[in-house]
Amino acid sequence: MKIADGIEMLKLPMNIMGMERIIYPTLIFDNDTVILVDAGVTNSLPEIKRAMEDTGVPFDRLNKIIVTHQDIDHIGGIKPIIDELPVVEVLAHEEDKPYIQGEKKIIRLNSNFMERINALPEDEREKIIDMFENAHVKVNKTITDGEELDYCGGIIVIHTPGHTPGHICLYHKKSKTLIVGDAMNVVEGQLIGPNKLSMNDEEEELAINSLKKFEKYDIKNIISYHGGLFNDNPNQRIKELY
Repeated sequence: MKIADGIEMLKLPMNIMGMERIIYPTLIFDNDTVILVDAGVTNSLPEIKRAMEDTGVPFDRLNKIIVTHQDIDHIGGIKPIIDELPVVEVLAHEEDKPYIQGEKKIIRLNSNFMERINALPEDEREKIIDMFENAHVKVNKTITDGEELDYCGGIIVIHTPGHTPGHICLYHKKSKTLIVGDAMNVVEGQLIGPNKLSMNDEEEELAINSLKKFEKYDIKNIISYHGGLFNDNPNQRIKELY
């Protein structure tokens, strides 16, 4: 879905832990640079290729992946991409870098999550465990809060910890689009806050407070990885969430 010139919201099916879902990675591009923001799971590659071709941007032009955070449904699809396109550079926040690289165990692999995995049929359980064990990739460049990336008209990095320590959002200046990863969600067309079920009380408070960082940006569009596009007076709606 075209958001504006040089930015598209991709709509991809995803099957994880036996559940069918839709995710919304973002493609940002100009004549020199093509950036994918988050990359789905291990088997997302064919859908990513299809979605990129539908936008008119060939897959082999992709040269950067920016990771909003370490969750497997955001990083699981990176390795298959790099296997085909080794020149692709991976960017992420310093706080989530060791998790993405496999130096630390992904936070979501806590006892509650493992209980859900262990309750799956054996073949499904093995697929999930294999995906976690083989999702690690090198982070080529770390990005920091307030940094402006000199790509595609300017992209500002906004560190929004809570959901994970190194969760980031991205503000695409040219289109006034805020890409929020899992910092906010869209449910039945309505913008809501972060998923409380995935956080403890301290993390939830941090995640909600992180939303205040968006006050200084003139936001026309919000792209949530879970829920897609929200463009009904975004700045006002965000203020209602904290």
